[in-house]
Amino acid sequence: MKKTTMTRREGLAGVGTAAAAIALGPQEASAETHAGGFDQSNIKWYTLAGFDHVWYHILKVDPDARIVDLLLKFAANERIVLHRHHADYSTFVIQGELRIYSEDGEIREIRPTGSFVEKPAGGAPHTEGGGDEDCIAWFSNRGTDGMIYEILGPNHETVATLGLPEFKALLEAQDAPVQPYVPG
Repeated sequence: MKKTTMTRREGLAGVGTAAAAIALGPQEASAETHAGGFDQSNIKWYTLAGFDHVWYHILKVDPDARIVDLLLKFAANERIVLHRHHADYSTFVIQGELRIYSEDGEIREIRPTGSFVEKPAGGAPHTEGGGDEDCIAWFSNRGTDGMIYEILGPNHETVATLGLPEFKALLEAQDAPVQPYVPG
């Protein structure tokens, strides 16, 4: 038996016009177009001394639930410091691509815009950076024992740690975020 391949649209056409309209939606074409980048105009980016090529904006710190949610912006074609994750984490790439490098500088993984990844704590030390344009990614760190990131020196010595207390202090030092409003 010969296998026939059809597009999603062709397959939906076989189920009828009404079902196809619901599944595809009236705005399908506009959803597929590139919007020209993520609008960052309402986000204030912050830096930490000694952490080159990365900016942060902390969204939430919940010490009781042991969660830190933040946006990270990685400079295009640059790498941040060598580090290790000490909390389970999820990432969602909002703009650009997030490149993960092994400690010897080889690209280990490329996460394109729209990719969602969940990883357990631990793993090999690595660096990260943006692709050909700045990368903006949402990171959700969960279930930490207190430490979230361990920053490593050239001989794998710990040079700094960032955990719940540090992220809580950084959040409190940020300007108040833009808030939604209810018209009327």
